[in-house]
Amino acid sequence: MDTPSFRWTRGSVIALVVLCLAALLDVIDGTVVNVAMPAIKNDLHFSEGGLAWVVNAYMVPFGGLLLLGGRVGDLLGRRRTLLVGTVVFTAASLLSGLAQQAGALVAARALQGAASGFVVPMTMAMLAAVFPAGPARNRAFAVWGGSSAAGGTLGLVLGGLLVTGVGWRWIFLVNIPVGIFVFVASLRHLPADRPAARTDRRFDAVGALTVTAGASLLAYAVVQTDAHGWASARTIGLLGTAAALIGYFVIHEGLVARSPLVPLALWSNRSVTGANLVSVLQGSSLFAMFYSTTLYMQQVLHYSAMRTGLAYLPMGVTIIVSAGLGPVLVPRIGVRYVAILGSAGTATGLFLLTRISPDSGLFLGVIVPTVVIGIGAGVVFFGTSVAALAGVPNERHGVASALLNVSRQLGGALGLAAIATVVTSRTADALHAGAAPLTALTDGFERGFMVSTGLMAATVLIAFFLLRDDGRGESVNLAELQQAGVAA
Repeated sequence: MDTPSFRWTRGSVIALVVLCLAALLDVIDGTVVNVAMPAIKNDLHFSEGGLAWVVNAYMVPFGGLLLLGGRVGDLLGRRRTLLVGTVVFTAASLLSGLAQQAGALVAARALQGAASGFVVPMTMAMLAAVFPAGPARNRAFAVWGGSSAAGGTLGLVLGGLLVTGVGWRWIFLVNIPVGIFVFVASLRHLPADRPAARTDRRFDAVGALTVTAGASLLAYAVVQTDAHGWASARTIGLLGTAAALIGYFVIHEGLVARSPLVPLALWSNRSVTGANLVSVLQGSSLFAMFYSTTLYMQQVLHYSAMRTGLAYLPMGVTIIVSAGLGPVLVPRIGVRYVAILGSAGTATGLFLLTRISPDSGLFLGVIVPTVVIGIGAGVVFFGTSVAALAGVPNERHGVASALLNVSRQLGGALGLAAIATVVTSRTADALHAGAAPLTALTDGFERGFMVSTGLMAATVLIAFFLLRDDGRGESVNLAELQQAGVAA
């Protein structure tokens, strides 16, 4: 039963739908392009290595601006920030759909990602404004979290349907009517909130820009190694500049910023550090897995975009179901061992993908491994969500949950950049050695899956040594996790 002071009305239901749609758009756009990669590559003449930037150009600013986006909403008004972000995202979607050159598409995707960094934190904050604490808010967060969890797989399925039916440009153009609906409905059904007091209107723009620029340069330095080797002056210069920017960000947060995006005291908590390291490596492994598996199905097995998208449905369902195992397992074995089991399961599924060949069938070659990955990934997601808040004061829960989201997004972007380079390099070596084109492609994907397997294996050790064994014998406070934005 909901609290006596709250009753579900048509307006509250529409508000929930609007906020779920706003978040879903941003999650979907991180994966919807995967099945469209071959068509985009052919039409806009992308290089094999540069193709990864269709994804990375979105994910890097998205992850880099999440913390700043949350802070801006707190200071300038959450509904206002959501509305402006939705307008920018919708306009960037139009530019993406109309792009005639590779550079124009990458730039439009970067603008989309930047807008998403402001929209996504606001959807969570506005839910808390619309629904009072208690059953109503928990129910709303459950719907919001479930739709977000399903967004990655839905993006792949939707992308397959649109690319097959009306062409790859519509994976972006379809956002326009949805964005207009979100904007109009937000004006009518979301409450206007007051900005923070003038004396507290400070946000760390320098920190946000520094870490985003540093992460972007780092990703670019890795991607361009297919044309400029690791030992080249160009690559060393880019890596050095990226390291300097990220290093200054750390100094700025600790010594300069009056309202730092990330208080460095958070990193003294071993559980927070461990949860974020696991999330970085998990994001790296899974984003790269989606990229390589999609290209494998389309370029080696010659599946259509629609069939490729539908092949991910079992994995999506498995992730949602397995995430629900977390609240059952944590009271029995603790957070540490939940994360270890999930990481080991994900690594096992990735290892199964290293056995692919040009003759592998869909079921054993792709569906079985990705379902195993889904079982582990859902459990890891919940375990790290609990660990990211372990021992963190209530007033820091928002920062801790935002930091976890940043780790997932930036880890995914950087991991994709690195592993796409590994795939490209291995494929080129195999072709040079005289391998058939399909065999060479498969060799490249196998090498990429091996790297992903190693990354997930490392998370087992990180979870064992850094995560606190919290939660055993206790009930997990899902309402608290949902309010912090780290659980479905």
